[in-house]
Amino acid sequence: MFFPKSYVSLERTNDSFLEPCQGFLKMSAWKYKKVMPRVLVSKLRLILAKDIVNLVGSSPDRIYSQLAKTSYQKEISEISPQQLNSISMEEALLKNFLRTIDEIARSSPKDIRALLTRILMKFEASALKAILRTKSVGLEVDQAMRYILPAGRLDATRCADITRNSKSIGDVVKLVSDREYGPVLKDALQEYDKTGALFPLETAIDRYVYSRIMRAAKKLRGLDEKIAATVLGLEIDSMNIRVLLRFKEAGVSQDRATKYFLPVSDVFGQEVLNDAMQQRDVKSTIERLLEAAKFNLARDYQQLLKELMREYEAHKSLSRLEVVLDRGLLKTSLRMLKRYTSFFNIGFLLAFVNLKWFEMRNLRAIIRGADERIPSDKTRELLILPS
Repeated sequence: MFFPKSYVSLERTNDSFLEPCQGFLKMSAWKYKKVMPRVLVSKLRLILAKDIVNLVGSSPDRIYSQLAKTSYQKEISEISPQQLNSISMEEALLKNFLRTIDEIARSSPKDIRALLTRILMKFEASALKAILRTKSVGLEVDQAMRYILPAGRLDATRCADITRNSKSIGDVVKLVSDREYGPVLKDALQEYDKTGALFPLETAIDRYVYSRIMRAAKKLRGLDEKIAATVLGLEIDSMNIRVLLRFKEAGVSQDRATKYFLPVSDVFGQEVLNDAMQQRDVKSTIERLLEAAKFNLARDYQQLLKELMREYEAHKSLSRLEVVLDRGLLKTSLRMLKRYTSFFNIGFLLAFVNLKWFEMRNLRAIIRGADERIPSDKTRELLILPS
């Protein structure tokens, strides 16, 4: 599958902040007059959380028939009855997501379109990370492709070729050396050789992609630049928290971990991230980050970190903390829809992209659960929902 042709919240927003921006807001509303109606319609077509939950435990046939009545109808109708299975359904979900974002991008001004193009790199990166994971556990090509969603330049043929022609993680890195990910992975391969953990490789990919996204965001102007920087900053800081906690648990030294951070926000600068890495354990690391969030009056960060602390104290599980981080990003996106409704700007658009992504991810988990007969309660644990 190819990408289409087109290719943190403002914590202290108040009246005094908005007063100098009134003229810009009028221009911003005019700038978004074509794209916002499309975004609003797409938002109304999102599946309600309760309806997503109701699909858990259903048979594959019922799931397919129910989704055929939603915004995914077009993509599902293109699948022949003989090819209708979990793999073709997951491909249909991704195709729908990319089509939706492409339609929004085509209706957007040039600078917004450029940013959306960079954001779509995340899904090509996800395909590459899935290849690394399947290779690390030694899956054969046919089995591995069940866990890989081809995207962008990593289409189905390329993904299968990489999987088929590689015997090790090092081979995968060599086979993508013709792409920009090659040098990025080559640098992180030494860490993998030392620890045997994939996380440094996955983090190196994320760091590269998000740095490209932020460069595109910095080309925006006025209020759009401020909103994009804070919204994307929260998402990137969620990645930084993952790096901190995983490396902290693995006992990786600060010097080795620092190069995987991407300090872009005013809340978690390099000094804060380094200081958090020096803390004695996971709990004190979270406490240090919460202290920084309070100092910067970052309400979204505070809510996220408080929930993270509650979850860690209850279960002491990093895998559960990653679900909390994803759920925190979803909740923030929902708050942004309310926060930025009063005038047209990129905050509403970026929030919708996140909501659409989480919807697709939840549906994939449900389809996979039905196909592999995973117990319903286990599938529900995988869903990223507001509560």
